[in-house]
Amino acid sequence: MTDLKQLEVPSLAGEILGEIHASLRDVNSADLDSLVAEIERAPRVFCLGAGRSGILLQALCMRLNHLGFEAYMAGGLPCPPVAARDLIIVASGSGETRSVSAVLEQGRRAGARVALFTARRAGARSMTADVTVRIPAPADLVNREQGQSLQPMRTLFEQVFFLLCEAVVCLLKIKKGIGEDEMAQRHANLE
Repeated sequence: MTDLKQLEVPSLAGEILGEIHASLRDVNSADLDSLVAEIERAPRVFCLGAGRSGILLQALCMRLNHLGFEAYMAGGLPCPPVAARDLIIVASGSGETRSVSAVLEQGRRAGARVALFTARRAGARSMTADVTVRIPAPADLVNREQGQSLQPMRTLFEQVFFLLCEAVVCLLKIKKGIGEDEMAQRHANLE
Protein backbone atom coordinates (compact mmCIF):
# COMPACT_ATOMS: atom_id res chain seq x y z
CA MET A 1 0.00 0.00 0.00
CA THR A 2 0.99 3.62 -0.55
CA ASP A 3 3.00 5.31 2.20
CA LEU A 4 0.59 7.24 4.47
CA LYS A 5 2.62 10.42 3.96
CA GLN A 6 2.07 10.17 0.21
CA LEU A 7 -1.64 9.32 0.21
CA GLU A 8 -3.38 10.84 -2.75
CA VAL A 9 -6.78 10.07 -4.20
CA PRO A 10 -5.43 9.12 -7.65
CA SER A 11 -2.96 6.62 -6.17
CA LEU A 12 -5.66 5.15 -3.92
CA ALA A 13 -7.96 4.87 -6.93
CA GLY A 14 -5.21 3.02 -8.78
CA GLU A 15 -4.85 0.56 -5.91
CA ILE A 16 -8.61 0.05 -5.84
CA LEU A 17 -8.61 -0.67 -9.57
CA GLY A 18 -5.84 -3.21 -8.95
CA GLU A 19 -7.99 -4.98 -6.35
CA ILE A 20 -10.95 -5.01 -8.72
CA HIS A 21 -8.84 -6.38 -11.57
CA ALA A 22 -7.36 -9.15 -9.39
CA SER A 23 -10.82 -10.20 -8.21
CA LEU A 24 -12.34 -10.14 -11.72
CA ARG A 25 -9.46 -12.24 -13.04
CA ASP A 26 -10.36 -15.06 -10.65
CA VAL A 27 -14.11 -15.21 -11.39
CA ASN A 28 -15.05 -18.44 -13.20
CA SER A 29 -16.34 -17.48 -16.68
CA ALA A 30 -18.22 -20.79 -17.02
CA ASP A 31 -20.35 -19.78 -14.03
CA LEU A 32 -21.20 -16.50 -15.75
CA ASP A 33 -22.11 -18.39 -18.95
CA SER A 34 -24.46 -20.54 -16.86
CA LEU A 35 -26.02 -17.40 -15.37
CA VAL A 36 -26.62 -15.92 -18.83
CA ALA A 37 -28.28 -19.18 -19.96
CA GLU A 38 -30.51 -19.15 -16.85
CA ILE A 39 -31.61 -15.57 -17.58
CA GLU A 40 -32.33 -16.38 -21.23
CA ARG A 41 -34.60 -19.32 -20.43
CA ALA A 42 -36.40 -17.92 -17.38
CA PRO A 43 -39.99 -16.74 -17.89
CA ARG A 44 -39.33 -14.04 -15.28
CA VAL A 45 -36.35 -12.85 -13.27
CA PHE A 46 -36.53 -11.71 -9.64
CA CYS A 47 -33.64 -9.88 -8.01
CA LEU A 48 -33.07 -10.34 -4.29
CA GLY A 49 -30.52 -8.70 -2.02
CA ALA A 50 -30.15 -6.52 1.03
CA GLY A 51 -28.23 -3.32 1.65
CA ARG A 52 -25.83 -2.09 -0.99
CA SER A 53 -26.02 -5.39 -2.89
CA GLY A 54 -29.78 -4.88 -3.12
CA ILE A 55 -29.26 -1.39 -4.52
CA LEU A 56 -26.91 -2.74 -7.18
CA LEU A 57 -29.45 -5.43 -8.05
CA GLN A 58 -31.96 -2.67 -8.79
CA ALA A 59 -29.63 -1.47 -11.56
CA LEU A 60 -29.44 -5.01 -13.00
CA CYS A 61 -33.21 -5.41 -12.78
CA MET A 62 -33.74 -2.14 -14.65
CA ARG A 63 -31.33 -3.11 -17.41
CA LEU A 64 -32.92 -6.53 -17.82
CA ASN A 65 -36.24 -4.77 -18.38
CA HIS A 66 -34.58 -2.45 -20.92
CA LEU A 67 -33.48 -5.61 -22.74
CA GLY A 68 -37.06 -6.92 -22.82
CA PHE A 69 -36.85 -9.41 -19.97
CA GLU A 70 -39.62 -9.46 -17.39
CA ALA A 71 -37.64 -8.59 -14.25
CA TYR A 72 -38.71 -7.53 -10.75
CA MET A 73 -37.17 -6.62 -7.44
CA ALA A 74 -38.38 -9.20 -4.93
CA GLY A 75 -40.67 -7.54 -2.42
CA GLY A 76 -41.01 -4.43 -4.59
CA LEU A 77 -44.17 -2.93 -5.98
CA PRO A 78 -45.32 -4.30 -8.34
CA CYS A 79 -43.99 -7.81 -7.93
CA PRO A 80 -45.97 -10.85 -9.05
CA PRO A 81 -45.65 -14.20 -7.31
CA VAL A 82 -42.64 -16.28 -8.25
CA ALA A 83 -43.37 -19.56 -10.04
CA ALA A 84 -41.64 -22.69 -11.28
CA ARG A 85 -38.84 -22.03 -13.81
CA ASP A 86 -38.56 -18.35 -12.82
CA LEU A 87 -35.07 -17.24 -11.85
CA ILE A 88 -34.11 -15.51 -8.62
CA ILE A 89 -30.79 -13.67 -8.82
CA VAL A 90 -29.35 -13.22 -5.34
CA ALA A 91 -26.40 -11.14 -4.17
CA SER A 92 -24.98 -11.93 -0.75
CA GLY A 93 -21.30 -11.44 -0.05
CA SER A 94 -21.50 -13.65 3.03
CA GLY A 95 -23.80 -16.16 1.33
CA GLU A 96 -25.95 -16.34 4.43
CA THR A 97 -27.82 -13.03 4.85
CA ARG A 98 -30.78 -14.11 7.00
CA SER A 99 -33.40 -11.76 5.55
CA VAL A 100 -32.42 -12.82 2.03
CA SER A 101 -32.31 -16.54 2.92
CA ALA A 102 -35.85 -16.45 4.31
CA VAL A 103 -37.29 -14.88 1.14
CA LEU A 104 -35.18 -17.14 -1.07
CA GLU A 105 -36.60 -20.23 0.63
CA GLN A 106 -40.12 -19.13 -0.35
CA GLY A 107 -39.00 -18.89 -3.96
CA ARG A 108 -37.41 -22.31 -3.85
CA ARG A 109 -40.65 -23.83 -2.52
CA ALA A 110 -42.45 -22.29 -5.52
CA GLY A 111 -40.02 -24.07 -7.87
CA ALA A 112 -37.86 -21.11 -8.88
CA ARG A 113 -34.24 -21.57 -9.86
CA VAL A 114 -31.54 -19.58 -8.08
CA ALA A 115 -28.39 -17.81 -9.22
CA LEU A 116 -26.18 -16.61 -6.37
CA PHE A 117 -23.38 -14.05 -6.38
CA THR A 118 -21.28 -14.55 -3.25
CA ALA A 119 -17.77 -14.27 -1.88
CA ARG A 120 -18.24 -17.41 0.20
CA ARG A 121 -16.00 -20.28 -0.87
CA ALA A 122 -17.58 -23.44 -2.31
CA GLY A 123 -18.35 -26.00 0.34
CA ALA A 124 -18.72 -23.39 3.06
CA ARG A 125 -22.10 -22.93 4.69
CA SER A 126 -24.03 -20.82 2.19
CA MET A 127 -27.34 -20.38 0.45
CA THR A 128 -28.24 -23.16 -1.98
CA ALA A 129 -28.16 -22.17 -5.65
CA ASP A 130 -28.44 -23.75 -9.09
CA VAL A 131 -25.70 -21.41 -10.32
CA THR A 132 -23.13 -19.81 -8.05
CA VAL A 133 -20.85 -17.02 -9.22
CA ARG A 134 -18.10 -16.71 -6.64
CA ILE A 135 -16.41 -13.33 -6.39
CA PRO A 136 -13.03 -13.58 -4.67
CA ALA A 137 -13.23 -10.68 -2.21
CA PRO A 138 -13.36 -10.29 1.56
CA ALA A 139 -17.04 -10.65 2.48
CA ASP A 140 -17.12 -10.19 6.25
CA LEU A 141 -14.99 -10.16 9.35
CA VAL A 142 -15.23 -13.94 9.71
CA ASN A 143 -14.62 -14.81 6.04
CA ARG A 144 -11.05 -13.51 5.66
CA GLU A 145 -9.71 -16.33 3.49
CA GLN A 146 -9.70 -13.82 0.60
CA GLY A 147 -7.20 -11.58 2.40
CA GLN A 148 -7.55 -7.92 3.19
CA SER A 149 -8.84 -5.11 1.00
CA LEU A 150 -7.85 -1.47 1.14
CA GLN A 151 -11.57 -0.67 0.98
CA PRO A 152 -14.04 -0.94 3.85
CA MET A 153 -16.27 -3.89 4.56
CA ARG A 154 -17.77 -5.51 1.41
CA THR A 155 -16.96 -2.73 -1.06
CA LEU A 156 -14.71 -4.85 -3.29
CA PHE A 157 -17.39 -7.56 -3.57
CA GLU A 158 -19.99 -4.93 -4.51
CA GLN A 159 -17.78 -3.27 -7.12
CA VAL A 160 -16.92 -6.54 -8.83
CA PHE A 161 -20.55 -7.68 -8.62
CA PHE A 162 -21.72 -4.48 -10.34
CA LEU A 163 -19.13 -4.81 -13.13
CA LEU A 164 -20.06 -8.46 -13.72
CA CYS A 165 -23.74 -7.49 -13.95
CA GLU A 166 -22.90 -4.79 -16.50
CA ALA A 167 -20.90 -7.33 -18.52
CA VAL A 168 -23.82 -9.78 -18.41
CA VAL A 169 -26.14 -7.03 -19.67
CA CYS A 170 -23.72 -6.22 -22.52
CA LEU A 171 -23.50 -9.89 -23.50
CA LEU A 172 -27.30 -10.29 -23.45
CA LYS A 173 -27.67 -7.11 -25.52
CA ILE A 174 -25.31 -8.48 -28.16
CA LYS A 175 -26.84 -11.99 -28.14
CA LYS A 176 -30.35 -10.57 -28.55
CA GLY A 177 -29.23 -8.09 -31.22
CA ILE A 178 -30.78 -5.19 -29.33
CA GLY A 179 -29.67 -1.66 -30.15
CA GLU A 180 -29.63 1.43 -27.99
CA ASP A 181 -32.83 2.78 -29.60
CA GLU A 182 -34.78 -0.36 -28.72
CA MET A 183 -33.52 -0.24 -25.13
CA ALA A 184 -34.41 3.46 -24.93
CA GLN A 185 -38.00 2.66 -25.93
CA ARG A 186 -38.27 0.59 -22.74
CA HIS A 187 -36.66 3.26 -20.58
CA ALA A 188 -38.83 5.17 -18.11
CA ASN A 189 -40.22 8.41 -19.52
CA LEU A 190 -41.86 9.72 -16.32
CA GLU A 191 -38.74 11.26 -14.87
